[in-house]
Amino acid sequence: MKFEMRVTDEAMSYLSEKDPILGKYITTVGPLVRSGIKDPYIATVDCILSQQISAKAYQTIAGRFYEKFKDADPELILNSEFEELRSVGLSTPKANYIRGIAQARLDKTVDFDGLHDLSFDEIKEILTSLKGVGRWTVEMICIFTLQRLDVMSYDDLAIRNGIKRLYHKKEVTKDFFNELNELYSPYQSYASFYLWHASQLKEDFEAVTNKQL
Repeated sequence: MKFEMRVTDEAMSYLSEKDPILGKYITTVGPLVRSGIKDPYIATVDCILSQQISAKAYQTIAGRFYEKFKDADPELILNSEFEELRSVGLSTPKANYIRGIAQARLDKTVDFDGLHDLSFDEIKEILTSLKGVGRWTVEMICIFTLQRLDVMSYDDLAIRNGIKRLYHKKEVTKDFFNELNELYSPYQSYASFYLWHASQLKEDFEAVTNKQL
């Protein structure tokens, strides 16, 4: 179900040349690896599981969910009592969203496998027709399932926190974010890996350069 995405040497070199600030961080932490989910349907369900909760809470709930509903089997989800979905730790809205996604998979109103061949705007139009799926979810699926290399999410709080740490910003305006979009393109997704990593720093990057990250 899962696979690894590793930042390429080419991407690291390109980003470092384009942006010395990010480049210094890339040199410090080296190549990063993130896990992705191959199946777009499972990835959509998984994004619902992870929405607006901590990483620790997600691990607990996802573990329970996949133990009960292997591979997010749509028939199993739809044939189960609603309270069975709730019992793994899902809120009522999330349980409803997942049932809706499972129904779309089962009756083929959404061609999840066909998403690979579509543009970002086409993918967004299709997936946001599902309740519970917004732009952030679409962006995560594009990065971690469809392996689109030029996606970065302004709606992602950790991304904005990473920018604050690296660029010493109290707030991240949309204009500054768009400047970084242009700077990082065509490797915005890989740049996002480093911004997510930087979001975990306790203080701005310059202050911890000589410390263990």
